[in-house]
Amino acid sequence: MDEGLKSMGGAATVSSEGASSRSGGAGALPTASVGTAPAPGADFELGETLGVGGMGQVLSARQTALDRTVAAKFLRRPDGNPAHLVREAIVTGRLEHPNIVPVHVLAKTTTGETFFSMKRVDGTPWSQALAAGQPLEEALEVLLRVCDAVAFAHARGVLHRDIKPANVLIGAFGEVYLGDWGIAVSLVPDVVLPLAQAASAAGTPSYMAPEMARGDSLALCAGSDVYLLGATLFEVLTGRPPHGGGTPDEALAVAALGEPPTFDRAIPHELAAICRRAMARAPGDRYPGAAELKRALSDYLRHREAFAVFEQAQNRLVHLEHLVVQQDRGLEGSDLGLTTHAAFSECRFGFEQVRRIWPEFEGARQGMQKALRLMAQHEVHHDDARAARILIAQLEAPPRELLAAVEALAALEREARSRELDLLLGTKRTFAIAVGLVILAAAVLATVLFERGLVVPTTGLGVVVFSLPLATAALFSARVGRDRERNEAQRLLVRGLHVNAVAAVLIWTAAWLLDLPPSKALTLYLLCLASNWSLGGVLLYRPGFTIALAMAIAAGGALLVPRFAVLVAGVCGFLGFTALALKQRRQVRR
Repeated sequence: MDEGLKSMGGAATVSSEGASSRSGGAGALPTASVGTAPAPGADFELGETLGVGGMGQVLSARQTALDRTVAAKFLRRPDGNPAHLVREAIVTGRLEHPNIVPVHVLAKTTTGETFFSMKRVDGTPWSQALAAGQPLEEALEVLLRVCDAVAFAHARGVLHRDIKPANVLIGAFGEVYLGDWGIAVSLVPDVVLPLAQAASAAGTPSYMAPEMARGDSLALCAGSDVYLLGATLFEVLTGRPPHGGGTPDEALAVAALGEPPTFDRAIPHELAAICRRAMARAPGDRYPGAAELKRALSDYLRHREAFAVFEQAQNRLVHLEHLVVQQDRGLEGSDLGLTTHAAFSECRFGFEQVRRIWPEFEGARQGMQKALRLMAQHEVHHDDARAARILIAQLEAPPRELLAAVEALAALEREARSRELDLLLGTKRTFAIAVGLVILAAAVLATVLFERGLVVPTTGLGVVVFSLPLATAALFSARVGRDRERNEAQRLLVRGLHVNAVAAVLIWTAAWLLDLPPSKALTLYLLCLASNWSLGGVLLYRPGFTIALAMAIAAGGALLVPRFAVLVAGVCGFLGFTALALKQRRQVRR
């Protein structure tokens, strides 16, 4: 392959294009008079040289008819092939796009020299801006405009084949132009451009796609330009071309291998992933086109704030994992638990914020799931099954071992709660017997008053009498509240007594409003008590079945002997509470 330098210097571009390319006939071009300024009467007055390449040179010129400054491109050597120049002018002229320099005139001088004029852009090659330390965000914005130009060219069936920072011009007012279309080929049959699948090898080895470096023209496609855009992104991120550092032949050999790009400094994770996909070895593994690559870069720019928060959340997640591992190894400090909760709160807040900004971002979802798993593991380690369950409920796929650990911990908590209730009721057994005696005494007194006709049994009276459990529950709550350590068992027991007391008032009030017979109202109340104590026995405390059985017997007795329903209920209540107290005494002794 012949070697030469493209316009404006930069990396070497190799090309083996022959002079026989179908590029139209130079003889059919119009003639324009050209002279070095000052040249009165000339169509173009030539000024200083703007750039020199391997085949051509660009000069400043004034188009006298329109009195405007343009850029004029000529062959660098008189023996050069004008077909290349004509082809570049025609291709560039076809691609009318804001990011492609427009061509004004394609003509011959009066001496037969081929040239074309185009818009003059006062600016610098992008490669110089990158070398001067252009900020990443600005560089990515430039690359987005280059992607626009390439996507437009692909839509017109044109493959650039030499995309690199040196071939991008940055105007003084931020304009971006992709130039040097001299080795462009067509993706479809064309009368001017050679077909990509039949074109000779050409391009810049330091940026070439693997199929270009191997000379596999049959594999050339839009993905080849996508690779070049990815190679340009690589230079934006690292400051060097992906296959540079040696001779062109060495660069070709590296490019032909198509190894995934590696980064020797900290690069944002998402940008690195975009670059790797764009530079995939197989064209089918790259982005389908320049538009899709642009979309990925635009998403990054749009969500760069989310990325900054994500990186912080990831750091807190690493810290959280370290703390949980320390606890699993038994290396706990006095404030390690608080530090763990703080780390979890910070990384969770961060991931939630990222997901609000960018719901589709998979990294935030995965980070959140990992944080929840770690924190659930921490709660299990600290014997908090309830907190662990809340965290596990938010996991998409809870690990089996974590579920098993929580269930085992819950079983231990239920056993511990039962022991607490045993101890509580055992130490309060005298009080329990006293409650039973109060119930019995009240029942006997009420029966005597009923039998002597001193009091008439009514449901209204029942509302008053059976409001006494509210006072009993309040008294018991106050008694327990005097304990220095009021545990969960105590709270559950007091809560249960309050539920029963409220249920009593509601049932008797309903019976009074419905005008039910007192015996039936009492039966309903006793059945309610039996149900409440049975539920408590199932969920919290098995000895509660003792009271449930006593209340069920009392309900049956009230139906059988309605005249003495109150007395039956009192006797059964006394026996139930006494049996419960005695049972607790035996359990405490064991």
